[in-house]
Amino acid sequence: MISSESVWEIGTLIAGSVLTGLLLALGHWFPWPRQLRWLHRYTYGVAAIWIGFALWRLLNADWLTVVGLIIIAGAGGFTVIVTYWLDDKIAAIRKAYKAEATDEELQ
Repeated sequence: MISSESVWEIGTLIAGSVLTGLLLALGHWFPWPRQLRWLHRYTYGVAAIWIGFALWRLLNADWLTVVGLIIIAGAGGFTVIVTYWLDDKIAAIRKAYKAEATDEELQ
């Protein structure tokens, strides 16, 4: 037999999943005033997942896991931002080297 605690845990998991799905659908169909950049889309998607997860865990009195997930998601987001920034810098350096190699006045 399933305990009432298990039913609550499963019910709150379903509630968090439904909330995440609704937020993602809202973001997909929302009439944004302009096209969102990739970073804004990633942030919105991760936030929607985190909010659904937070609802599930907080309704089960588990705040530490919620804090842990936001720290881990933040570290991942920071890494993505830094790697794209580095990619831009490396591309600019490569472009300068190519320009220098093809233009004798730059050498």
